[in-house]
Amino acid sequence: LVIYMTFTCAQVCYENLGCFSNDMPWSGTIERPISRLPWSPEKINARFLLFTRENLNVYQEIKTDKDVIAASQYKPTRKTRFIIHGFIDKGDENWLLDMCLTPAGTPAGKVEVHRTRQQN
Repeated sequence: LVIYMTFTCAQVCYENLGCFSNDMPWSGTIERPISRLPWSPEKINARFLLFTRENLNVYQEIKTDKDVIAASQYKPTRKTRFIIHGFIDKGDENWLLDMCLTPAGTPAGKVEVHRTRQQN
């Protein structure tokens, strides 16, 4: 059985984040059969919570604003890891915080991407 899927490529752009498309490999594949563009950070209420060696136990909420990032503990010379929960989780699960805090000695900054509204 062979299934052929066709879709129209579309694109959406968000200020300070760039553009996103529903072109392959992001959709139209067996792994991602549904062609959907991402909603805006405002619509999903996206928050970016920064943990570093300097603030291991208390996050700093950062925004896509140069002044906010410059005033934070973010260090562009260090590796940065983004931890993003899936569609089932809401962002308040313990495993997200555990991943941000472990291993404590890592030189990397970790950003938990938290969203409270789910994309349907």
